[in-house]
Amino acid sequence: MIALPDGFGLTVPAAAVATVVACVWGSAFLAWAAPLDAARIGRLAAAAGVGAALFGLAVFAVQVPLQSAAGAAIGGDLSPFWLGAHLWFAPLLLALVAAACQELGRLAAVALGVRLAAGRVGAPALGVAAGFGVGLFEAAMILGALPPGQLHLVSLAVLERVGAVAFHVGAGGLLGLGIARRRTGAALAIAIVLHAVVDGLAALYGVHLVSLALVEAANLAVGVGLLAAVQLGGRPPTRADLTVAAPAV
Repeated sequence: MIALPDGFGLTVPAAAVATVVACVWGSAFLAWAAPLDAARIGRLAAAAGVGAALFGLAVFAVQVPLQSAAGAAIGGDLSPFWLGAHLWFAPLLLALVAAACQELGRLAAVALGVRLAAGRVGAPALGVAAGFGVGLFEAAMILGALPPGQLHLVSLAVLERVGAVAFHVGAGGLLGLGIARRRTGAALAIAIVLHAVVDGLAALYGVHLVSLALVEAANLAVGVGLLAAVQLGGRPPTRADLTVAAPAV
């Protein structure tokens, strides 16, 4: 979820409205994830900043070069087979690369946030904050890349950003739960698979194999499902959550 499919129709005003709605909604979830006071707010804000920074690093320093190399290989030696009857392979491979790079970057951000918090904030809450930072960073990238336009398709824009932020927040919370429960590897695998599904559908839409409605419905369903899982499995932090000092893979 780093670029919108061609033809989405999202304009700067629509994206701005959608991002504000998603930020208000994400902030409410973050308030649920941790009892807030001045000290916790500072640590959660730091986790959000680390999430945004490592997400950008993962995308530009790792994901983009890997996707460029994979695209060159697919377009060269493998093209007679994979880009013939198997047109779906190329976008799905690139989506999987994106999912793996971004989720590893998110995990690094959550793990670093846990270490910096030194047990004063629970890992699930730090994961939610890191995911929120990722969602805001991605929204800023999209806003910066769009040309000025008229306010239209606002409802679809809101749905897209709310779904995207829901996924980022939920995936961060999932990784935080994995760290807290010493199941980091399993949480990472689930996050990568779900991310690959969402990005893969968007990539397939780009080659006209699925509808935009399916892409956005899946985006929202996966995001809301992740949030529900974090709420059910994470609960408001207890003393046990706050004693987590280091991740275990």
